[in-house]
Amino acid sequence: MNNNESLAIFAGRGLLPKILIEDCKKHNRKFQLFLLESEEYDIDYSAFNPIKLPYGAVGKFLEILHENKIKNLIFIGAVNKPNFQSLKVDKKGTYLLAKILASKILGDDAVLRAVISFFEKEGLKILRIDEILSDVVAKKSVLTIAQPSKENLEDIEIAKKAIRSFSDFDVGQSVIVAQKQIIAVEALEGTDEMIKRCSKLKVEYTNNSVLVKMKKFRQSAKADLPTIGVDTIKNCHQNGISGIAIQSGQTLIINKDEVVNLANELNIFLTVI
Repeated sequence: MNNNESLAIFAGRGLLPKILIEDCKKHNRKFQLFLLESEEYDIDYSAFNPIKLPYGAVGKFLEILHENKIKNLIFIGAVNKPNFQSLKVDKKGTYLLAKILASKILGDDAVLRAVISFFEKEGLKILRIDEILSDVVAKKSVLTIAQPSKENLEDIEIAKKAIRSFSDFDVGQSVIVAQKQIIAVEALEGTDEMIKRCSKLKVEYTNNSVLVKMKKFRQSAKADLPTIGVDTIKNCHQNGISGIAIQSGQTLIINKDEVVNLANELNIFLTVI
C-alpha cells in the first residue's frame, strides 16, 4: 500500500500493534486503530483514538471502514478466541460465524483463514505483517555468537517434521526438542507458557534443548506469523533451553538487535533455518 491510503489496524495484545503504530507514524501512514472490547490490553492506546468493538459487530466494523474509505486491513497481536456457540453477532457476523463453524477443526489458523477470506470477499485487502514491518528475517544464518551443535541440528530437523505433521490439526507452531525427543508442543497456551512447562521436567531432558518456531504448513501469512522477542530469550534462559531456531522469511523478531544482544549475553544460540 502507499502512504496516501488509510490502514485499518485490528490490534490484539502484545508489542506488535504498538510497533506497527510507531512505524505508521514514522512513515506518515494514515491509520485507524480498532480494539476488541473483551481484550485486556497492557498498552494504553487512548492517544490514538481507537474504536472499540465487541466480537460479533462485523457489520458495524465494515460500515466504519466503508464510511472512511479504508480498504487496507491488518490483523496484528494475540486475541482470546471467543465461545463461538454463545457469541452474539449482527447480520454480517452471522455469515462470518457460519464460515468459521464450517471448519472441521476450530484451530487458530482455520479461524483466521475463514476471517481473512470473508473480509477479502467484502472488498478489503488484507495485508501481511511483513509487507509493512521489516522485522522478518529472510536469510538463513546464525545470528548469535553461540552456534548450534550437531545434536542441536538433529533435534531441529525432528522439530521441523513434527510441526509439519501437527499442522494437520492446527497446532504446533512451536516445539521443544531435546535428545531426539519432543518434550513440548505449543497448544492454546502460547509459546511462553509452553516454555515454562518444560521447567517441570527432569533436568536431563531440558538440558541442551531447542525451541523451534515455524509457520504451520497451511497457515496464512496474513496474520499470526511466528514471533519472538526479548521475553522469549529470557524464558528460554530461565527454563534451561539452550537455543532457538526460527523459520526464514516467516518469523518476526521484535526489536532484533536487543534480542540478539541478550541471546549473546545469556549464551543462547539463535539460528534462522
